Amino acid sequence: MVTLSNKEQKYGRHIVQYPADVSLCAGCGTCEAVCGLVHDGVTSPSIKRIFLVRDTIMTEDMHKIYTCQHCVDHPCYNACRRKDSAMCLDEETGIVYVNQENCIGCRQCWKACPFDPKRIAFNLDKPRKALKCDLCRTRPEGPACVEYCQVRCIGLSDQPMPGKEEKNE
Repeated sequence: MVTLSNKEQKYGRHIVQYPADVSLCAGCGTCEAVCGLVHDGVTSPSIKRIFLVRDTIMTEDMHKIYTCQHCVDHPCYNACRRKDSAMCLDEETGIVYVNQENCIGCRQCWKACPFDPKRIAFNLDKPRKALKCDLCRTRPEGPACVEYCQVRCIGLSDQPMPGKEEKNE
């Protein structure tokens, strides 16, 4: 089970792409696929909690991942109109997760996300239902994307991802 870091930090434990060699990621999509399988039993481009984006810089192709940074102050959780019903906080681990059955799609969580691009998505198969990384909180082995990444270019960290800074207000 993954437990988030102490309350003094700005970011909790989250998925991160290792910056030492960002070209290591081949963009295979395994991280997205296993995320869908673990959470929903299917792989579908409309149901994502981790996003793999192809970024062409000069002549070099690179792939970047975007996922929830698990902010320690939980802005998405605090903004939710159905807090503790739709957007929930696991008191033991500090992980914020979505209960899709109770989500009304008000998008207050999305608006409160301090990152650009946003780290909360909406399920296209179940309109109006929020999706976000929950670090595979019910999976004893931890995040499936980290375990199944064949080139080991992603892992867990409690530091912000380089180049993934909060948006300026």
